[in-house]
Amino acid sequence: MTNKPLRRHSIQLKLISIFVIVCGVLFAVNIYIYADLNKTIKKIDSVYSNNILLNNLSDRLDDVQNNLYQYLKRKESPLMEEFYVSQTAYENVVAELNHTTVGDESLVMEKNIVGMSDTYINYVESALRYKRGNNVDLYSAEYEKVVNMYNYIKSNVDSLNTVVFKQNSGDYKILRQSLDYTIMLSAVFLVLTVILAFAWVILVTRGITKPLVTLSKTADAVANGDMNIDLPIISSNDEVGTLSLAFNKMLVSIRSYIEETKENLLREGKMKENELIMKNDLKEAELKYLQAQINPHFLFNTLNAGAQLSMMEGAEKTYVFIENMADFFRYNVRKIDKDTTIKEELEITDNYIYIMNVRFSGQFSYEKTIDNRLVNFSMPSMILQPLVENSINHGIREMEEGGKICVKLYSENDSIMLVVSDNGKGITDDEIEKIMEGKEQEDNSKNSSGIGLQNVISRLRGYYGSDDVFTIRQGSVGGTESVIKIPMNLEK
Repeated sequence: MTNKPLRRHSIQLKLISIFVIVCGVLFAVNIYIYADLNKTIKKIDSVYSNNILLNNLSDRLDDVQNNLYQYLKRKESPLMEEFYVSQTAYENVVAELNHTTVGDESLVMEKNIVGMSDTYINYVESALRYKRGNNVDLYSAEYEKVVNMYNYIKSNVDSLNTVVFKQNSGDYKILRQSLDYTIMLSAVFLVLTVILAFAWVILVTRGITKPLVTLSKTADAVANGDMNIDLPIISSNDEVGTLSLAFNKMLVSIRSYIEETKENLLREGKMKENELIMKNDLKEAELKYLQAQINPHFLFNTLNAGAQLSMMEGAEKTYVFIENMADFFRYNVRKIDKDTTIKEELEITDNYIYIMNVRFSGQFSYEKTIDNRLVNFSMPSMILQPLVENSINHGIREMEEGGKICVKLYSENDSIMLVVSDNGKGITDDEIEKIMEGKEQEDNSKNSSGIGLQNVISRLRGYYGSDDVFTIRQGSVGGTESVIKIPMNLEK
């Protein structure tokens, strides 16, 4: 079957839209929060940049003064080189200070330091020139100016550093409060976004699941024989609406057939019976019989008609579901003593698992491990499906999620092992003893298919002529395992 394009209101498209929109909103919120926080942090980092610059200026000034002193004292070429390197570094730092006339106190102080630095460098160059010329008097006077200017610049740098620090402390406090507010606001915004997204997801998914629950309850009532139940009214434009329409048409057809059968029965009873009491008794007996034995071919034709209608309307999931139901009922009405193969039993079990997963909204998983070399061996019909149904009803049906059914087919010591296991609530030793000895209550062992566990065990033992053909036990990791042991050398 070719894949159909997504319809405008399909369930798949709805779920994809929810996922994309929710993820997009959360991504946008996180990007906004990250950008806002990053911007605020950068502002905080820049608050004390002026203090760092002034500390660097003070350090470079110290380097110039110390290197000058060492060179004037020892007059060695390497020391001269170190002096010029430190002077260049100092001048580079001074170049970062304010050079223009402005009204801000700290910027005025920076401009004054720039001027004093120029004077300081001029004094340094004069002292070096007089030192090289061995003019002791001028050198001493000039060096004294260098020292005085050095101390004056240091004093002004320290004063400016203090002023800038006070200004920055106020700015830092404001930015810190702004950061705290941003963090709190972002957290609230993120929480609100998550809550709104969650509420929206619940609202949309409820709109999908509620019609399914309604349809499931109606199907259960019909399965229990209530043909007079009100038809479910589902107006959704997705696959659920298509399934509901097909189900309603099928139910109306069955009701019409039952009514027609009743009318024919009444007419036939009036023609055949002369006495009023015998007529009433015969009518009641025949009516009950006919109600219990609705023509299977009509049921199959109705299901096939629903499947064809679903395919024409593009409801592929509905088509597959009805098709699986038809296959399951067709197999189920075979004679109970008719032979089949392991392959056919596995196929009808696949149909049943599909139907149950639709009924219970996929709350359990199904896993098969099959040795395909063994699937053509003969076995009694309607054996495997009742075991799987028993695992669902008594093992995993009460689990909200995480239920799992496993079917394994493998050979062991000249025998074929067919194992049905679940991860449900498990089984006690007393329950195992009652089942194996045939003491289990029939009401508890009977499945919705009408075939009880005792019936399965009895037919297996009679078919293979051995009591060792069936075992039920506790699973190795919890749950219950039902094991059928089929002799490979048995000819049937």
